[in-house]
Amino acid sequence: MEKKFKVLRTIGTVWKILAWITLIVGVLSSIGVLLTSIFGGGMLSQFGQEYGQVPRTSWIFGLAGGIVGFIVLLVITIVYFLLLYAIGELVYLLLAIEENTRLAAQWIQAHSAPSAYPAAPPTYSPPPPPAPQ
Repeated sequence: MEKKFKVLRTIGTVWKILAWITLIVGVLSSIGVLLTSIFGGGMLSQFGQEYGQVPRTSWIFGLAGGIVGFIVLLVITIVYFLLLYAIGELVYLLLAIEENTRLAAQWIQAHSAPSAYPAAPPTYSPPPPPAPQ
């Protein structure tokens, strides 16, 4: 049987692809935030100490901020991934419902009783009383 709504199937696939792209870019970005805070925080600490502006323990705050940023960005990425993927699956779910409904209607039409029904339902008439003897 020919599949209907080819454009909607394409749209559902595009949503799923966007979900995976979002997941990959988000995970790489969160790792980048973590690495930047680890390496950049140490460099900033050394730069600040040279001019007496930043205490020696400032790299700890940079690391803590990087870990918090990593976790927050990772959670947001996962939520976006799930939402986008769910939209793609919803499109496919609606298409499956339509296809199953159409198949059920065709099956009912093919296996239904004849279209000519009696005009009125049969009426019950009791048997005649026995004849007296």
